[in-house]
Amino acid sequence: MTTRTRNTTVSWSRANARRLDRQFLSGGTRSARGPAHGVTGTVAAMLGAHAQVLSAAELSIGLRAPGTTRTDVRTALWTDRTLVKTFGPRGTVHLLPAEELPMWTGALSAVPVGGSPFPKDARMTPDQVEEVVAAVAAALEDTELTVDELSDEVIGRTGPWAGDPVMPAFQGMWPRWRQVLHLAGHRGALCYA
Repeated sequence: MTTRTRNTTVSWSRANARRLDRQFLSGGTRSARGPAHGVTGTVAAMLGAHAQVLSAAELSIGLRAPGTTRTDVRTALWTDRTLVKTFGPRGTVHLLPAEELPMWTGALSAVPVGGSPFPKDARMTPDQVEEVVAAVAAALEDTELTVDELSDEVIGRTGPWAGDPVMPAFQGMWPRWRQVLHLAGHRGALCYA
């Protein structure tokens, strides 16, 4: 049996219009713009809202679900806990539906880890990576910690090498262990909410 494939040519304007429509940005009424499932349903339909800066996520969700306020997003995140702030696609912080977190951590932890973008003397060995992820999970097992408190715990559980300031950060250097913070999130060892 032979299967024939039909090729369809689509113009750039039509492709862009479809993308805007699929991302609930094409305008019109609420039913035409975004799912009528509230904040969490909108985030689910978006496959996560980029939240490296929380106000950007609030804006992104609000554009797709008219009438949604920043308070609605924060309530879903901090009070109702129907959203989780953690490392999502591309290793960056996203808001994800809490009920989908097992799916996301399963999928993201299965993605092969690429090469390190850091200089050779800043990198960690595969064993050190596993040690840090285990230390993050153990440190956060029954408590909430700030990143500075977590840093002290990770360094205390792994050794001083994890605290070497080798990662360029905003106005200084971050400790070595932070280069796998996203991986700890992908494996479900940490989240922000």
